[in-house]
Parts: sequence; structure tokens; C-alpha cells
Amino acid sequence: MKYLQFTNGFNASIRKGQIIVIFFTAAVSLILNASISSAGPNEDLKAAAFAGRTETVKSLLAKGADINAKDKDGETALMAASIMGRIDIVNILMARGADVNARSIHGETALEAASWAGRNEIVKILLARGVNINAKDFNGGTALIEASIGGDAETVRTLLASGADVNSKDFNGATALITSALAGRTEIMKILLASGANIDEKNCLGMTALMYASLKGHTETVNALLASGADVNTKDSNGETALIAAAWSGRNEIVKALLADGADVNAMDANRKTAATYASSQGHSEIVKALLASGANNASIRPVSFTEHPRMDDIFLPKGVICKKI
Repeated sequence: MKYLQFTNGFNASIRKGQIIVIFFTAAVSLILNASISSAGPNEDLKAAAFAGRTETVKSLLAKGADINAKDKDGETALMAASIMGRIDIVNILMARGADVNARSIHGETALEAASWAGRNEIVKILLARGVNINAKDFNGGTALIEASIGGDAETVRTLLASGADVNSKDFNGATALITSALAGRTEIMKILLASGANIDEKNCLGMTALMYASLKGHTETVNALLASGADVNTKDSNGETALIAAAWSGRNEIVKALLADGADVNAMDANRKTAATYASSQGHSEIVKALLASGANNASIRPVSFTEHPRMDDIFLPKGVICKKI
């Protein structure tokens, strides 16, 4: 199986968020370990913007600090102010000619930073200044994808109302819907669906929003996707379904929901393994019972070890599975 790839794929899609966290940490370090005015006017401008020191920002600009200066990561004072929600400073920087579309060395913009952090008012300011709403960073991420990961519903609504492409994909094929489902952002997922998000869109692994929500155990998200018509039996590039993902990861309530929605209990992946195979191998006895009650082929149940999962005896042996105890 390739379930480790599920998480790896998501990690790639949220690389922007990780970069922002790194930026946040670095900026805090800068403020704590060096007083403003010790690093030079351009570096001080970014630190002051981050810290929300409005008067210092004004003073540095008056002294000739480069408003669009970038640090070694390509980040500007506008990006720092945007991620921290410094509305007054953002307005000052914009009024004095800050480049709204400047990019870091990873291709991120102030809009992406503000969107990820849920700074809705700043997002509105940047949009009013003509920022490219569908610009992609060097991983293919967009402001909408970042907002969907960050979790602020109003920011997502603002971006969609301003023309964000709801079905834009990053370079791993992840859409805002897929990333919000994996993060368990049910409210945001509903907003995206109402705005035309493709519910069965697949990423580069062939994974859908339903598969990710099932894997991660987001029951409310799964139920919302099923109610909205998600294909319960679609398969990824390895032939795995949402039911297989939920069974493998021990998501009992989700397994029940998928079965009730018509999931094929005996669907096989490319290795000819079923949900019951994976549930039994992981020791998820309650899920195995549910699958058997729904018609799972008991010949597909292959426990790893009865000594590891002693309660499995009562499930397997009465069903006629021949298994050597070890």
C-alpha cells in the first residue's frame, strides 16, 4: 500500500504553510535577538512591520529604507505585515508604493501569506490594489489553497467572490477542496462546493477529497461529501477506495457511513487486497465485523498474527478462515 504517500502528498501541498511558519520563527528571532536599528534600515523595516511598530516603519521610510527590499528568503516588509495582520502598516506600505505582487524565493506573495493566516481585511486591501489572485507559487499553490488550509472561512469567501479559481491545482494535483478535506475543514469545504469545486477531482496519486477525509478520520467532512454526491467507489492510482483507506486507518464510524452509502465492500486494489484485508492486518476487529456483516469475502481476511490481535480469533475462525497461529 502507499498510505504513507497520502500524508506525504499533503505535506507537499502545505509546504507554503511550513515556509510561513519558518518565516514567523525567523522573524521572531530577529526581533528578540537584535534590536531594531541594528541590522540596517531595510532589515529593520521588515522587523518593524512584523512587530507592528507603525511609527518605526514611518521613520525608516522617511530615512530612505527600501520599501521593496527583500531578505535572504526574498520576503518583504509587506509580506511580514500581511501575515501578522498589521492593517495600518499594510496601508502605509501600499500607499508608498510597495510591490503587491513581489515574490519570495519560493514564489509566495503577500496575498498567500495573508490568506494562509486568515487576515481577511488585509486580503481585501491587497485585492483592491490589483494583486494577482490566482498567482501560483513555485509549488503551484494559490491564495485560495492556502486559505483553505489555514481555515478562515471569511477569507475563503472573499477570495472566491473576487474571482479565485476554485479548481486550481498545485503541482501535486491538490485543489483547495482536497486540502480542506484532508485538514477536516468541513465549513470551508461546503463553501468551495457551493462555488463549483469538483467534488471528485483527483490529485497526482488519484486521491479525492473523500479518500483523504476517510483516511484522516474526519467523520463530519466525510458525511458532508457523501451528502453532496461524492463518488464512494472511485479508485486512486493504486486501486484503493475511500473504504479501504478508512478500514486501514481504523475509522470505524466512517467505514459504516461509506458502507451505508453503497461502498463496494469487496473492491480490490492493485494488489488484490480489500478493505477487510487491511482492517484485519491492522487489528481493527470492530471494522472487520462490520465489513463481514456487509458481505465482505472472508477469504480476503489475512491477520498478521493472532498473538498480536487475540480478539480476532472469534472473528476469523468461525468464518472458515484457515490461519496458522504464531
